[in-house]
Amino acid sequence: MREFLVPIDGSEGSNAAIDEALELAHEVGAKVIFAFVRKPPSSLLGSPYYERLLCTELRTAHAVTDAARRKAWEAGVRIRTEILEGNPVDEILSFADNRGADLIVMGSRGRGALAGALLGSVSSGVVQHASVPVLIAKERSGRQLAAA
Repeated sequence: MREFLVPIDGSEGSNAAIDEALELAHEVGAKVIFAFVRKPPSSLLGSPYYERLLCTELRTAHAVTDAARRKAWEAGVRIRTEILEGNPVDEILSFADNRGADLIVMGSRGRGALAGALLGSVSSGVVQHASVPVLIAKERSGRQLAAA
């Protein structure tokens, strides 16, 4: 395995995916690509609201990818970060196909649990349509972390 794609959003599930991917990548010598996918804000908001929302979302994306970068540096794993825009399922699948990712590692739940329950979760959509294996990382409880 050469390259893992890890979609991240700053949630606990996403943090579990980061940890799982870094551990596996370290063991097999793979590179990790952390991808933050954001939905584009509606241009109907008008100026300056559109710009403010865009800046806020980009700050969040950079904070989340920077935190993942720090964890990877501590683990000694080579990484790259990407900020993508669009429908999360479509962007993750397209990016994985275009990059030739060997594995997608993602959390079982991200932000927006209510929307996920009503509309179908991103991880479920990726699992159903991915052309490569998908590893779903579950959040670890405090006891499991201490034992690990």
